[in-house]
Amino acid sequence: MTQIDYTAFEAEVRSFAETHCPADIRQMVRDSKKITRDAWSRWQKVLFDHGWGAPNWPVEHGGTGWDARQRYIFDTVLAETRCPPQYHHGLRHLGPVLIKYGSQEQRDRFMPGILDGTDWWCQGYSEPGSGSDLASLRTKAERDGDDYVVTGQKIWTSHAHEADWIYALVRTSVEDKKQKGITLLLIPLDSPGITVKQIRTIDNIHHVNEVFFESVRVPVANRIGEEGQGWTYGKYLLSHERLGGANTAPTFQLFDGVKRLTERHGGSALRRADIQLRLIEIESRMLGLKEQGRAAVGAAMRGESLGLMPSGLKVISCNIQQALCDLAIEAVGPTHAARRGTVDPDQADAEALRWISTYFLNRSRTIVGGSDEVQKNLIAGQLFKGGLDPVAPALVPGPVFDAALRAGTDGGINWAAVLGMGWPMTLVPEDQGGAGAGLEDMVAIVEGAARGTLDLNLAMHCAVTPLLLSHAPAGALHDRLLAGHMDGSAVVLTALLTDEGGLDSRDFSLEPGANPLVSGMLGGVEALPGATHLLLASADRLLAVPLDGVGIAENATLDGRPTVDLRFGGARAEVLAEGTAAARALNMAQPVGTLLSGVDAVGTMVPVIAQTVAYLQGRRQFDQPLAEFQVLRHRIADMYLTYLNSSAAVLRAMNDMAEGETAPRSLAMAKLRSSRDAKTVAHGAIQLHGGMGMTEELPTTRLNKRLLQSGFDFGDAMLHAERLAAGNL
Repeated sequence: MTQIDYTAFEAEVRSFAETHCPADIRQMVRDSKKITRDAWSRWQKVLFDHGWGAPNWPVEHGGTGWDARQRYIFDTVLAETRCPPQYHHGLRHLGPVLIKYGSQEQRDRFMPGILDGTDWWCQGYSEPGSGSDLASLRTKAERDGDDYVVTGQKIWTSHAHEADWIYALVRTSVEDKKQKGITLLLIPLDSPGITVKQIRTIDNIHHVNEVFFESVRVPVANRIGEEGQGWTYGKYLLSHERLGGANTAPTFQLFDGVKRLTERHGGSALRRADIQLRLIEIESRMLGLKEQGRAAVGAAMRGESLGLMPSGLKVISCNIQQALCDLAIEAVGPTHAARRGTVDPDQADAEALRWISTYFLNRSRTIVGGSDEVQKNLIAGQLFKGGLDPVAPALVPGPVFDAALRAGTDGGINWAAVLGMGWPMTLVPEDQGGAGAGLEDMVAIVEGAARGTLDLNLAMHCAVTPLLLSHAPAGALHDRLLAGHMDGSAVVLTALLTDEGGLDSRDFSLEPGANPLVSGMLGGVEALPGATHLLLASADRLLAVPLDGVGIAENATLDGRPTVDLRFGGARAEVLAEGTAAARALNMAQPVGTLLSGVDAVGTMVPVIAQTVAYLQGRRQFDQPLAEFQVLRHRIADMYLTYLNSSAAVLRAMNDMAEGETAPRSLAMAKLRSSRDAKTVAHGAIQLHGGMGMTEELPTTRLNKRLLQSGFDFGDAMLHAERLAAGNL
């Protein structure tokens, strides 16, 4: 098999799109205008002439034969270059059905027109009273010789006013279960007895219609497959859109447009600050969304089931788009909400009115194609029937993760056991006595331990402290502390004298010089039993302080993890590194700790959600399990979606860092996301446990508090949002 150069392929698609997509069509996309049949057909003809008419069809049927990754690249590049996506009803819906279930005569008749854009199709599925419950459809088709006679109504039929044909599910039998009496017919829209009527929508755009059938005669030759098997064909048709949400580029293009709009309509300082923070929050969700798309494409490439990935992508992307459009209408609303009927608008008016229409259009995103509520029902069904594990893959699956999960689940793991497993050695180079492993191994350890509910701060003790020491210049004390922290002969705590440190240092002071005097108090330092030394890490110095004679008062985090308040009464510190050497040590260690705190948060979300699912299944109210109440099912689905997006954002930051980049922007976004989402999941778990969620009796309670604490470890969400807002990441 020929190896595909995906980088070269992307460059080829980008060059073609930039040079061959007609300028007027690209301007329509740039201006968020409705793409008409004329524009779409012209663009399809350009692609067809280049041999790219059907990216999702096999070569033998006139397609490109591209794999899932190539199709993802193609769709993404088209969006990034402001070219419209291909019209989907013929290419992505009907085409695959014709290939699998159609007769040769049907393929010969219909596929050429789909390929070159001369035939235009629409979908006849939904009916009044039969939207999400599609199997209850009532449009009937009665056999009359070589024809079916179709009578009934379809609704929400996109593009029916522009289309030549409609592929429609109709009822041919009521004698069996409702799914078995459905047939798929191909019906020309110029047939006698068909009426297409516009449905006026709040966006003032004509795109949906009612289609009425009054004794419409349709040849039996236009039936796909067997009579009564339309439900099977219809489901197969929809399955070919399951990767559609993986293309997140349109969401990013919407983000760029809204960002430019808000920069021109900023308003007061408070309004600008609010807009900026909301854009940062949305962008952090988009970081995870894009990684979710990559994961879906990867699963498709490996031939794996996509599971809940399409549902997650749809719900999250549609809600992000709506959040962006909320910002857009807030930008133009003050001047144009009362001027929607402007006649002969100038350029500024036209832009504002387009954004108002876009806002209204995007309210439909969470309704069409399977509403949010339907998607959440699907998600909850999986969680309550199949469990969380199949749809919550580890960030770095493998034996390292499995071992850490077992260690955490077994319970009773203390620092001595952690030393025995060699976790503090993980990131230390081999020539310094460590394991010389990569960041992915440390991520696997932290996530596995978190899922197993181990309550040690591995990010600080097994990553930050060893990294600070391993990147400091060699010396007698340095060598002794590094070796001792790995074998247990020295127990080293770390205080980050940075904003990420989160320490109470109100009266703490540190003199300059080679053997500086340390005085005052540092409160909230992560503790270990039998601590012998403290590292003080800042941007210009790395110091070691013996803890002999230092006052130590025990304290604790929100979830009960041990910390100490240290009172220095004239202790002396020894310099391990200063200047650029100290800055390098800090820059190599602190970002890893920040990432791992996010890893710990998403790892902890998994047992919290799993325990909440089990509680809802076991607890009964009104003679039925709480798991049967739809509002609670949707709430648990929301918790899962929150986890899914947060985990993906952390994975993106990990991959960026593993590739040798410090990736401060993606790291800040991942930490912002995991901090916000940890609190959201904790709040959801408390709420769904009811009064028991307020007690200390449940194991979930400690994990909820751990999630809340994770929002403050290595800097809270607002700290990282402020850095993103400053624009220097």
